[in-house]
Amino acid sequence: MGTSFERSRGGRLGPHIVAVTGGTGFIGSHLVHRLVTDGAKVRALARRPVGELPAPLRHPAVELVRGDLADADAVAHTVRDATVVYHLAGCAKAWTRDPDEYHAVNVVGTETVCGAAAATGVPRLVYVSTNLVEPAEDGTRRPLLTEYQRSKAEAERRVRAHGERGLAAVIVRPGRVFGPGPLTQANSVTLLIDQYRRGLFRTRLADGGARANWVFVGDVVEGLLRAASVGRPGAAYTLGGANLSVAEFLGIVADVTGRARVVVPLPIAVARAVAGIAETAARLGGTPFITRDWVDLFAHDWPSSSALAERDLGYAPRPLRDGIATTLQWLETGTGAW
Repeated sequence: MGTSFERSRGGRLGPHIVAVTGGTGFIGSHLVHRLVTDGAKVRALARRPVGELPAPLRHPAVELVRGDLADADAVAHTVRDATVVYHLAGCAKAWTRDPDEYHAVNVVGTETVCGAAAATGVPRLVYVSTNLVEPAEDGTRRPLLTEYQRSKAEAERRVRAHGERGLAAVIVRPGRVFGPGPLTQANSVTLLIDQYRRGLFRTRLADGGARANWVFVGDVVEGLLRAASVGRPGAAYTLGGANLSVAEFLGIVADVTGRARVVVPLPIAVARAVAGIAETAARLGGTPFITRDWVDLFAHDWPSSSALAERDLGYAPRPLRDGIATTLQWLETGTGAW
């Protein structure tokens, strides 16, 4: 079977150049760690100085290219001679002072990466989108309530357009990803787990049982590798795990930790009012911890199916409880991070 990279008999990646954008992020740093562990040479686009980079990007098998998605020359250098390009870089913040940032990074940046990959003849590009743009299982369109969703949906259209012109591109759509990693907005589910175990998470949205799809970061990374190896160009694969409400997810955390916490549901109207105040205050400086459109999104039932990835890629996410247990071990002991 022809693939975008070679594997040795032991299942390890051969010494080809694998290009990664967004390697400094939560999922990206786990991907880079896996790639170098498997024996790949990685070329990563990064804005931050070396001393500020996560440990996987300081590995001797990683070549750093300084720049961002707005730097077409840096992007072109990053993807040159690569056997596969993983495009993870994007603007995933809940709020930004400049709403055009979503389009500039997620849409224009993706166009730049796809154009550079097509120009240099990259055999395979894997674009990391989000399950928040996927249609419902019956094929009906779901609402795009945030600028983030709208920009990612448009970015997918740009990737497909390049695919129609010959770029072998595969789209993957992770769900709500969690696992060991910096407790930042990009890793908000792990932050939620940490706050719950410490007794600091006391309110949640009264979402009426709205479901989200929760998935461990290691499973997403495995899905990315499989998408690069055997994914069908033009296909979009959801990389998810279990469909649960926030209350159900926290119930598993409580069971694993043995610490049941009282979490009070906050009515949607109240949450939107608080978010509106936070948005207003942010215009004077700072960043709101929630916005009204994200409140609306979190109240929307959004189950996902990974059936296509399971069929085409052999994707097999671990039981949710196992991923939560691994994450809690890392939070409590600092071990088992990778």
